[in-house]
Amino acid sequence: MGQRRFSVASRIFAGQVVAALLLSGVMTLLLWLDTRADVDRDAARLSLSISTTLALDPFVIAAVQQPDPTRTLQPYAVAVMDNAHVDFITIMDTDCTRYTHRNASEIGKKFIGSTAAALRGESLTETFTGTLGPSVRAVVPVEQDGEVIAMVSTGVTVTSVAATLVPRLPFVFGAAAILVVLGSIVALLVRRYLRRMTGSLQPAELSRMVDYYEAVLHTAREGIVLVDNRRRVVFYNDEAADLLGLPPATRDAVAMSVEDLDLPDSIAALLTSGERAVEELHRAEQRTVVVNQEPAVPAETASRRDAVGTVMTVRDRTEVQRLSGELESVRTLTAALHAQTHEHANRLHTVLSLLELDRGQDAIDFLAEESRSSQHLADSVIGAVGEPALAALLLGKSGQASERGVDLQLDIADGFEAPTLTSVELVSVLGNLIDNALDAAAAGTQPAWVSVRLSGAELRVSDSGRGVEPGDASRIFTHGFSTKSAGDRGFGLAVVREIVDHSGGSIDLAPQLPTTFVVRLPEVPA
Repeated sequence: MGQRRFSVASRIFAGQVVAALLLSGVMTLLLWLDTRADVDRDAARLSLSISTTLALDPFVIAAVQQPDPTRTLQPYAVAVMDNAHVDFITIMDTDCTRYTHRNASEIGKKFIGSTAAALRGESLTETFTGTLGPSVRAVVPVEQDGEVIAMVSTGVTVTSVAATLVPRLPFVFGAAAILVVLGSIVALLVRRYLRRMTGSLQPAELSRMVDYYEAVLHTAREGIVLVDNRRRVVFYNDEAADLLGLPPATRDAVAMSVEDLDLPDSIAALLTSGERAVEELHRAEQRTVVVNQEPAVPAETASRRDAVGTVMTVRDRTEVQRLSGELESVRTLTAALHAQTHEHANRLHTVLSLLELDRGQDAIDFLAEESRSSQHLADSVIGAVGEPALAALLLGKSGQASERGVDLQLDIADGFEAPTLTSVELVSVLGNLIDNALDAAAAGTQPAWVSVRLSGAELRVSDSGRGVEPGDASRIFTHGFSTKSAGDRGFGLAVVREIVDHSGGSIDLAPQLPTTFVVRLPEVPA
């Protein structure tokens, strides 16, 4: 069986219990030392107080001047010792000869201790080892008329001091026990909390999981921005840094306020609001990006009120927009070719019928007229338009309009080109606008017509349709909105708006009939 490993929660629990035991041990030692110091101070104050009282007692002052001070003072000193609960009271001559002592056999012998200060008229306290062992004692001079005539020493042995500590030990050990119990309870609560957060994961597994998650987030091809509930950006991956123009993402980056990062205004406002966002389009670093944002809600609560922050994802729509434009160009040209194919089929059927009726000259005249008309249109379009793809689009739309019974009127400035738009973007813009105009004109009153006017800085497409309802005018450029009931609708004008905005231009709908869309592009300095 392999060696048992402990989870993060178990290791922290064990560490906290050990810390609580160590802390309680240190606290016990400090309480013991503090209590011992208090007892020593109490013993010193008691000894000094009794010695001072006796030194000022007239009875003692008179007795030390008698021929036999011991006979008078010994019974008195014993009575005071018993009543005051001190271990000894020694009254002595200035040469340290004892007049009194707890042990009568020591009377007449020299006092053992410091007396120099008392002989100078000063009081002192000390811990000294005498005939009764180590003791806390005080030595006070007995004075008369300013002259030291004797000395009084009162003391409590260290054994008695230690005995005084015994009643205080339950408090010391009780405080230590309470500290251990409280520390263990706190450690247990922390362990339960960490177990809910980390499960049974070991530290190495947890670290490895974090490394994996960060690697996944950084390699994701979607930008990811994490914001806490104090509106600080706590993480963003490499793709988000590239799309939003942020500094390179690093693991040790300190959380920064949204306001401190150089983010586009609309995205900064969305991050600060913390609101939910679904497939919103924003401009960032000359790109069009799709932004989604959701509150980060803990799984155990599933309540937005307990959200720990928000998660924003950012996708680059610029490439999608380019591909959509190319696809739209192909679709538009395909539809135009289909219309021309259908028109040519009609002409061939007409020619075939004339030949079957043996009217060859009429067939020749018909083909010549169609050739001249088609060539004239081609020459006028190709001569005015410098962009082959646009010329092909307009020729195809002419055939498509003819097939649908719509008069397509082209007014193109000589040498027209739109330098701020690529050929793909120009085909996408005009293709969508003309398609919408053809649909509106075909569904409107007769005669049906569509007018296309192109100049260097302005593209204008008008139609004879019924127009746009006033309530829909503000929504027609929104993704998914359409006034048509069937088909894959609601994207053409939205794509046009994105392309025009990206180029720095504008698109507007004229407020009056006929329905007219005007695209104004920025002029390029000569």
